[in-house]
Amino acid sequence: MALIKLNNQSRPRTAGEIIQVKSTVKADTQSIAGSTFTDVMSVSITPTSSSSTILVMCDLNITCALTDGSTTGARYSGVKLYRDSTQIALNSEASGIQSAVWFSCQSTETNNSGFQQNCASGSFMDSPSSTSALIYKIQTANTYSSNHYTYINRPSYGVTDNQAYNHKGVSTLTVMEIAG
Repeated sequence: MALIKLNNQSRPRTAGEIIQVKSTVKADTQSIAGSTFTDVMSVSITPTSSSSTILVMCDLNITCALTDGSTTGARYSGVKLYRDSTQIALNSEASGIQSAVWFSCQSTETNNSGFQQNCASGSFMDSPSSTSALIYKIQTANTYSSNHYTYINRPSYGVTDNQAYNHKGVSTLTVMEIAG
């Protein structure tokens, strides 16, 4: 059982107690061309006990488009979660060329959907059994076509228009160590 110090006194940690929280905010925009998964953001945490679990939460402003700057959206942008170099939060039934992703975004393929942003989110409880520094990161890409685009914190179309409809969002990645 791990102990924490409070006012120079140690006490046992209660199972389920939040030990530490680490978070990052992505406040810039990103354009990802094609189907090669690309890093979006990451956060590092060093668990205090090997019996701890890590709760990973992500809120991502994401959209996809048929071509760069298109007024028409696209489908099939996926988000993958990694602990260091190992992909986690995998669907156990994905096979063949199916994409095992943490969560995904589907934009509509209609005129003017290129102005939209979607808020997609995921949470995952990881059991790394480690007290070493861990890096949790997300990657995203379009899983349908190498010609389609994925955008973070911005729409596809009108990105440089100085108009109120041109939304620029923020995305977050948060990890919490929880006592086991």
